[in-house]
Amino acid sequence: MRAGGCCTSAVTRRLLAALAVVVGLVPAARAEPSLSADLSAHYVTLGANAAGRAVTLFGTIDAPGDIVIVVRGPETAVVAQHGPVGNFPARRIVFAGVPDYYAVYASAALDTIMPPEIQALHQIGLDNLHFQVQPPPPDATLVEAARLALIAQKQTAGVYASTIGTVGFVNPHLFRATLAFPTNAPAGTYFIEALLFRDKALAGGQTMSLLVVSPGGDAVADPPGPSPLLYAGLGVLAATVAASGVAMTVVRRRRTPARPRRPRRAAKRRRR
Repeated sequence: MRAGGCCTSAVTRRLLAALAVVVGLVPAARAEPSLSADLSAHYVTLGANAAGRAVTLFGTIDAPGDIVIVVRGPETAVVAQHGPVGNFPARRIVFAGVPDYYAVYASAALDTIMPPEIQALHQIGLDNLHFQVQPPPPDATLVEAARLALIAQKQTAGVYASTIGTVGFVNPHLFRATLAFPTNAPAGTYFIEALLFRDKALAGGQTMSLLVVSPGGDAVADPPGPSPLLYAGLGVLAATVAASGVAMTVVRRRRTPARPRRPRRAAKRRRR
């Protein structure tokens, strides 16, 4: 009876250990990023037609939410001159970290997706776009006036989008947006953020890079691989499984060694 109890205890310990592993997999799976996105192409040629100057951003989410996409071009330093105003002389202000291009896309109105303080924290929207000042000037009012004037100048040039673009949902787990660039968009490396919001809070995000090439520049082809639509389809399947709350575990199957075959005996010859 003692040996039997020992064996039962060993089996119980193995079952509890296996159960602990399975339970541990559930929070680990939920800790994975809840948003996955990619671009249909990772370069744009500005000299092409309108279709050639656009890329599609597609992605998947594990549960319904709102999507915000922020596109920022290469950052440069800009010298802004304010004034003279009345008896005050002109002031020279140097802004650093100014994106040459800026656009925002959203699945709904920004105020319904997140509160104003979250928009300001992540610099979403032109009203919340701020630049570094070198060196810090003595008058903050002049800095704000110069910032607004610079943004208005970029809007007039068409490199700062004046309106919010659209993010559409194919189904509750698959979203897409067409990012179109003007012919005068500055060349360089762009950074694109896809952000997921739930209950007016940031729930996930991903950053991608896009190379914008000037006319006549050398375009870098995307590496060969499966179609982006294939990744989108697999992402939808993964998101659907994750949303259903089904936990999948890998079960190790014990292989039974094959029994050696017995050599066939030679048939006995009958005596005539």
